[in-house]
Amino acid sequence: MANTSYDLANPKRDVQEAFDMLVVSRPNFLSLIPRGANATQTKVEWYEDSMTPLSTTISSFDSNNGSGTGINVASTTGMVAGQLLRFESSTGADHGEIVRIVSVDSSTDLTVTRGVGGTDTTALTCNHVVYRVSTPKNEGTSASAGATREGTINYNYTQIFDRTAKLSKTALQADRYGATNQMAYQISKEMMDINYELNSALIYGEREERTSSIEGAMGGLMSFLRGGNTDTTGSAISATIINNLFKLIYDDGAGMGNYAILCNANQARKISAFNSAGTNPIISVPQGSQTTGGYISTFVGDLPSMNGFTARVVVDPMFPKDKVALVDLNFLELAYLRPFTTTIAHLPSDDFEAQRILGELTLRMKNGTKAHALATGLTV
Repeated sequence: MANTSYDLANPKRDVQEAFDMLVVSRPNFLSLIPRGANATQTKVEWYEDSMTPLSTTISSFDSNNGSGTGINVASTTGMVAGQLLRFESSTGADHGEIVRIVSVDSSTDLTVTRGVGGTDTTALTCNHVVYRVSTPKNEGTSASAGATREGTINYNYTQIFDRTAKLSKTALQADRYGATNQMAYQISKEMMDINYELNSALIYGEREERTSSIEGAMGGLMSFLRGGNTDTTGSAISATIINNLFKLIYDDGAGMGNYAILCNANQARKISAFNSAGTNPIISVPQGSQTTGGYISTFVGDLPSMNGFTARVVVDPMFPKDKVALVDLNFLELAYLRPFTTTIAHLPSDDFEAQRILGELTLRMKNGTKAHALATGLTV
């Protein structure tokens, strides 16, 4: 006889473990994100790291068209009086001059002493890149206030994910080949649909607070990357573009991380094509092997800092076909307010049986504009 019910003796059942196992089995963005500390309210907040950028750029001058001592920059974050600075042109040529900061007058304004140590005082220009050299001290000095590093708070809202598995009592009564418990089978299919929706929300979601007229939604990857490190070079994806993404986050103070290159299948194939004839490593194969083809699973950046920057290539069919993201998985986690459970969603008199699957969670994405990067406008 067919199984006609699904655990009716238990009105509420925890299916989070089953959902987690389903997530691991699906090769998508969601499967990469670990589960972090549980949420305690619908608005989840966290402190961003105070990542001090290694460089900034000159935006204008107080006077004298670059020959004076008043310099306006994009940001004075990490800069203090007494610090030495150097400059590069927008093309990377060393300007040759060293200056000392006399005072940090605002979040974008500096007063400096020019030509420290007899270095050349040739006029600076807008878009010169400014690098911090060092902050020398005299002996016997007191502790300085240094750069203020007050943590900033970011946040996301939880989102409810909901599906209902429903079968008529006739369908439950009838035998089905290979499905001894049809309700359990239907629940697994509905959880696969939740997996699909959650993965999409993790990429494209825009955070909205829940109100009486708005259901409320969590923000995804794209919303947290907005306004951050973006390479708009466009054209076909290349090793240079990916290395530029590494350079952007490096200049913002990022170091070694657990990096992933997130892309659609079309861009993943283009990345695999980097391994072209003449640059392939020599691989020993057994005599008579009929194996051919290949793909790139890990990209090694050209920045030889520390142990270098590497990233595994992750293919997600939902990711935009004209974009490639470089994300540090160490700064991503899921925060559950309510784990996924099933509850009975029918009355005894109903001529069907239904189980409602429901859970509530959000994404924590730390340092969205600093520790991650995005390439846009790529050839599809």
